[in-house]
Amino acid sequence: MADTCEVCGNTGDVQVHRVRALADLARAGWPPSDWSRVMLDRRRKTLVACDACHDRIHEAKAAGSHTL
Repeated sequence: MADTCEVCGNTGDVQVHRVRALADLARAGWPPSDWSRVMLDRRRKTLVACDACHDRIHEAKAAGSHTL
């Protein structure tokens, strides 16, 4: 699974997205985004994402990021 995006299922070039705390995702608003739902459901602060999904995550969170 190390080469598979956990958001869309694409394989190939992937990156690891990380948040400081899962509690930050829970407070970020409801309903959670697709990527934050995966992290909350799996209770993990990391998420393997393809380049496109990782870029989309950072574009959406650019105004006030809880990510590293």
